[in-house]
Amino acid sequence: MQRIVFYSWQSDLPSAGNRNLIQESLERAIRAIGRDHDAGIQAVLDRDTANLAGSPDIANSILAKIAVSDVFVADVSIVNASAARPSPNPNVLVELGYAIAELGWENTILVQNGVYGGPELLPFDLRGRRTVVYHKAGTDQPAEPRALLQGRLETALRSALTTDEVGNLPSGANAPVWWGRWTSRWNEMAGGNLFIREVGPRGFLFDLAVFNGAHHGRITSYARLLSHDLAFAKVPNGPGEPAGELVFRRKHSEAGRAIEINEAARCRYWGGMRAHFSGNYIHESEPWFESGLMNELELARLYQLVGEYMSSMRTCTSDIGLGECADGEGITVVWGGVAGLYTQMESIVMFDQLGQMWAAYIDSEEDCVRYFTNVPDARGTLPATIEKWRENFADKTVRYCDPARVVPVSSM
Repeated sequence: MQRIVFYSWQSDLPSAGNRNLIQESLERAIRAIGRDHDAGIQAVLDRDTANLAGSPDIANSILAKIAVSDVFVADVSIVNASAARPSPNPNVLVELGYAIAELGWENTILVQNGVYGGPELLPFDLRGRRTVVYHKAGTDQPAEPRALLQGRLETALRSALTTDEVGNLPSGANAPVWWGRWTSRWNEMAGGNLFIREVGPRGFLFDLAVFNGAHHGRITSYARLLSHDLAFAKVPNGPGEPAGELVFRRKHSEAGRAIEINEAARCRYWGGMRAHFSGNYIHESEPWFESGLMNELELARLYQLVGEYMSSMRTCTSDIGLGECADGEGITVVWGGVAGLYTQMESIVMFDQLGQMWAAYIDSEEDCVRYFTNVPDARGTLPATIEKWRENFADKTVRYCDPARVVPVSSM
């Protein structure tokens, strides 16, 4: 599989220590990755208007190349260290901003020659990002700086270049996510609930309900992704009325992951006089995602499987970890439980890379084990792994459940 690595360079600093050295190190790193028999990828280095015929529009051609790249590498070395406000090359920063919007931070690699200043001199938004720093001064060509830079770039590229798109989706405490439930509380009598579901490469379906005293509003619609952290929804307001507009901006806040919704154009048809949809919505924690054991796609698949029982299953999963599979290779097993309440509050999820999933948890209210799967042949039989999981509470009845309803009961 061919993957494109786009290199954004600058010529303000000596080429021997920056442009040429970084390009040579990238080429060596890419060749090293390509020699791996299990890599399954063919990385190709691209830059500026290379390989374009004629006299193309340089700015638009570069942006078009970035948009179809898989990984973006930017030389953010400080080019004016003696200035009052040191900064990288401005053209590189423009391309970097576009790459972040199109590809996301997880597919962006920053490279910096520390001889001209370290990460502390970078613009504020870049300081906390992972940066490959090396030190190379003068025109000499010692092998050590090049070898060190090549090794660090190879590590970063291996992380970004993968043949397994699903497995490479980010997860963990700091990973971005759209899917899930988000809540906003302006005061005791006003707030909102956002549920984002069926996230795709171009957008997502959402259910947004707000209240302000006795005034209520509800919208079920589709939002189109404009960039990595920005989405837009146009909501019809009825015949002859201008459409409403909602802007979704994903960010991190002191309270955790957040989505800021701006009702850019009033969605008056969908709510009461004082029911507005703008607000700051905080993500409801999902232990499977927060622990890094399941990504956004797998989390959405679990909800499609258990539906209304997701909340009860989550309650049984304050402790979490990886388990052993007794049903063959290629299946991930994630167990959950509550300290001091094992055999009363436990859960288990099994899944593979083909989309197959099996899940079970102890329903303490019904004193039973609820079992779900999207594998037709396994709906009436427990996998060996789940049979082993329930050995300590084998007396509890197993209820074989159909995949639950996931579409909201009431939508407008």
